[in-house]
Amino acid sequence: MNLIDSKVIQTELEKEIFIDQSSNIELTNFRYPDKNFPFYEVMISIGMLRIRNNEYYGTKNELFGIRMSEDQQSIFIFETDKQNIFALKNERERLAAIELIEYILTKSTQFNQLVTTKINFLKQANVISTIEIKEIKGKLELLERLLTIHSEDITFPSQKRITA
Repeated sequence: MNLIDSKVIQTELEKEIFIDQSSNIELTNFRYPDKNFPFYEVMISIGMLRIRNNEYYGTKNELFGIRMSEDQQSIFIFETDKQNIFALKNERERLAAIELIEYILTKSTQFNQLVTTKINFLKQANVISTIEIKEIKGKLELLERLLTIHSEDITFPSQKRITA
């Protein structure tokens, strides 16, 4: 029997529930270091169920970004302009969001499977130009590092480095 993990963020208005399935995680907007931008970057969208007054209230996607130094040693979570997972949350709710992000990046088997699938897809891509080669190399470097993130590697917004 397969068990599905889930995490709940209890806000003042509702429960936001993340169910650990690959369909609830999406990686977009990859960036890699170049002469004008010295970081790797990716946006992660997570699908959340919403429960309000003990009834299903719909779904929403929430975003957070990962920015990694060129040497891949410093990993920062950053807030997004839209659909920000930290938006409109008090300190307790923000801590729950941090725990969820930490879970996804360090413990979620679905996240690891999604990243591994993307790596395998990129390795089989038929690329021709040097721009495509550089883009795929940058994505692969970022994705491969995502598979080895530990809690102590991550720095969250408005916080010092988290320790395990």
